[in-house]
Amino acid sequence: MTATIAKLDLPSQTIESTSGKAREMLETAKARLGFVPKMYANMVNSPGLLETYLVGYERFRQDSGFTSTEQEVVFLAISRFHHCTYCMAAHSMIADKMSKVPGPVLDALRQDKAIPDAKLAALSTFAHLMVESRGF
Repeated sequence: MTATIAKLDLPSQTIESTSGKAREMLETAKARLGFVPKMYANMVNSPGLLETYLVGYERFRQDSGFTSTEQEVVFLAISRFHHCTYCMAAHSMIADKMSKVPGPVLDALRQDKAIPDAKLAALSTFAHLMVESRGF
C-alpha cells in the first residue's frame, strides 16, 4: 500500500498581506529572528496553528530539562526521521551557531551516522522512536 501525502496549497503570507493576530505573530518573529521563517509564513494561514507551534516550541526550549545541545539533538533526530531538509538546515545552523553542538555530533546527525557521544546517541534514538511510534 502506498502512503498518501496530503498537502495544502496555501500562499505564504507576509507582514503586509496579513492583519490582526497573524500580522502580530509575523512582526514578533521578524523582531526576534530578524526575518520571518518560511514555515511561519505558511503556518500563519491558520494563526491558531502557528500560535500552538510557537507555544510548544517555547515550552520545550524553556521547560524540557534538556540542555540546548540536547534540544538540538532531539530536533535534528526528528528532522532526520521526517526527511525534512528545511528543518535539518535550520536546526543545523542553530546547533552550530547557538547551541554549540560538537562538530562530530552534528555531522553524525546530519549524515545519519553513529553519534560519537553515548548519551546524545541514546537521546537521538529515543527521539526517533518516539516519533516513529507516535508516543507509544
